[in-house]
Amino acid sequence: MKASSWLLPVAFLTSCGVAASAEQALKDSTVKFNFRYRLEQANPDNSQETALASTLRSRISIQTGKWQFTDNQSLKALVEYDNVTNLGGETYNSTVNGNSSYATIADPSGTDLNQVALQYAYTKGGQVTIGRQRLNLLNQRFIGSVGWRQNEQTFDGLRVEQQLSDNWQIDVASLHNANRVFGPEGSAADLHGRFNVAHLNWAIAPKHSASAFYYDTDFDTLLSRSSNTTGVDYQGEQNAWKWQLSAARQQDAHAATNNYQLNYHRLETSYKLQKLTFKVWQERLASDGTNAFQTPFATLHAFQGFADMFLTTPTQGIRENALQVGYPVMGVKSTLSYHQFDADVGSAKLGSEIDATASYDISENLQMMAKLAFYQADTYQVDTHKVWLMFSYQL
Repeated sequence: MKASSWLLPVAFLTSCGVAASAEQALKDSTVKFNFRYRLEQANPDNSQETALASTLRSRISIQTGKWQFTDNQSLKALVEYDNVTNLGGETYNSTVNGNSSYATIADPSGTDLNQVALQYAYTKGGQVTIGRQRLNLLNQRFIGSVGWRQNEQTFDGLRVEQQLSDNWQIDVASLHNANRVFGPEGSAADLHGRFNVAHLNWAIAPKHSASAFYYDTDFDTLLSRSSNTTGVDYQGEQNAWKWQLSAARQQDAHAATNNYQLNYHRLETSYKLQKLTFKVWQERLASDGTNAFQTPFATLHAFQGFADMFLTTPTQGIRENALQVGYPVMGVKSTLSYHQFDADVGSAKLGSEIDATASYDISENLQMMAKLAFYQADTYQVDTHKVWLMFSYQL
């Protein structure tokens, strides 16, 4: 998508009288820079060669101030560019560089218009965003920006957020394209269709919230994934306890190639004991033996292990049971987790995984992170080890 297509509304609104406050809006604009270097190694126990990716993502984000029309009506613009540069040889399969003899690390090089949008506040507590934008809904299990990858996932379309009262809020979006992490070039860079998203959010009490959600996905080419998903999510916190309860049902829709009705649930709780944090969860993506519950727009790296063995739910479905322990050591935030993956249909054990993370704030603007993932296959995929070292700097 060309940037000029999103600038036409700005020119139109300016010609209608917005110019009176445009000068102040430009004065109030902010420019932010972010640089993220990552070294990633992927070592699967198969015929593929061990992959090593050394990449730098450079980002510039420009947010204008407000064009103020009335006390409650205003307009802002957002533009964000990303560049991903490979530092050294491309000894990995980026999904577009043709290096298929290496394991996949989905960080293609290139420059991408990550976000370009207009944000119109039309009343108190109400805002419309039109253009290319980042969407992170709830815990990103269904809709997210996949922020772990160097090239984010963003969406083209229209989003309306409206505060109905102090405790109730509605959030709806009509989207027509997902700009995927495999871009900006290549056949998998975009995923077109008609995607409708609706959330009704209820702030029950401080630290307690519930949401009802509905996702309608009508893909142009990925017909097998066209579906309707309806669900609820509840998150709460009391003293040292935190929890999340989520359930959903997904069924075929539009021109889907198969008929199915499938269930999903996630049960998660954590407890903080002084500096130690314990977390346990179970997640189920059901199967009917032929079809499995899918979440193609999720921030998938955050779920079912860092090794990314289950980016697509296997035909037999999946049940995950996991335990995580977190503990800070001399300013280093560290976690260790164990995951067991079993089939939803049948009794097959798919595999298990051990993950570890360590992050440290070197300064206010500079952070570092190291991660490890060890996947042990039983009946699904192959043994895989992955290692990451990452530095992030923002201005």
